[in-house]
Amino acid sequence: MYVSHDGYQIILFYITIYSIVYNGRNTKKQVNHLMENIVNERTHLLEVTEQQQETPVPAASATTPPRKPDEQSLLNRILHETATNVIDVGALGPYALEASAYSERVRLYTARVGGAGGAGARAPRPPRLLADVPAAERQLCLAAHTLSAQDKDLITNAVKKAAAAISELRVEHHEDLVVPFRVP
Repeated sequence: MYVSHDGYQIILFYITIYSIVYNGRNTKKQVNHLMENIVNERTHLLEVTEQQQETPVPAASATTPPRKPDEQSLLNRILHETATNVIDVGALGPYALEASAYSERVRLYTARVGGAGGAGARAPRPPRLLADVPAAERQLCLAAHTLSAQDKDLITNAVKKAAAAISELRVEHHEDLVVPFRVP
């Protein structure tokens, strides 16, 4: 069985609370104050409605001997706090809309999108910048002289220098990129 480090802290916290109350060193008010200030993985992140929370079953059965009232009430409170701090994700269920609410949202969204574009009349489009070149101009462009030898050599040399510079790039290893965490 695997229990996280935080799990051990919680267990030790509850054992400490039990021993403090059992030995009578602190009052119930002080213990409750300690319990309210703890923040851990069980702290509420989502609001859980009262309908989804289950009432905890009392820990004491009819066969156990009666305990001190303070101790018993504190243990019941600890059990209740533990039960309320557990979020039952399976019980929350998927967020579902009724069909009428869904259609209302679609209608509202469509109205907003339609209102943002104007009152139905669209503005004329600006001319396209990449319009197709007519065939006559295309033939003139293709028949024109290609690059001069100097331009071609300049481009070739620039590409060779860039390739050489990229091939000389090296990464110096100073420390580990992945640091192991002390997880068992």
